[in-house]
Amino acid sequence: MNATNITGRLSTGIGQGKHFTSLDWARRQFIERLGIDPFPGTVNLTLEEPDALAAWAALKATPGVRIDNPNDGPFDCDARCYPVLISGSIEAAIVLPEVDGYSPAAIEMIAAVGVRDALGISDGDTVTLVVPNVGPR
Repeated sequence: MNATNITGRLSTGIGQGKHFTSLDWARRQFIERLGIDPFPGTVNLTLEEPDALAAWAALKATPGVRIDNPNDGPFDCDARCYPVLISGSIEAAIVLPEVDGYSPAAIEMIAAVGVRDALGISDGDTVTLVVPNVGPR
């Protein structure tokens, strides 16, 4: 299987992931479209290396799996998701909110388990994502 690796450092997000993953409409779509019943919250990486930033930019140029927000408030947005393996062992999905100003060096992910506890990792630790290469659909 061909795959792309993206390596970054574990970081603490802004705290919105726990709220987002608990929304009924979002959770339902994560389960239906990605097969992931999300653990409350997200796990975040900060990309620093040029190769990782380039791989993430290339992945973001693909359609991904849509998560459609049924609301239209000022803080509501849709998202695109990309299935990955965290550290080669935990099935997860990158969640890319479709908002202006989202950092090009940030990756936010959902998984069915608490990734930090499952891997025994903390802020600053290096984490590698395995992204399966997908061909034309």
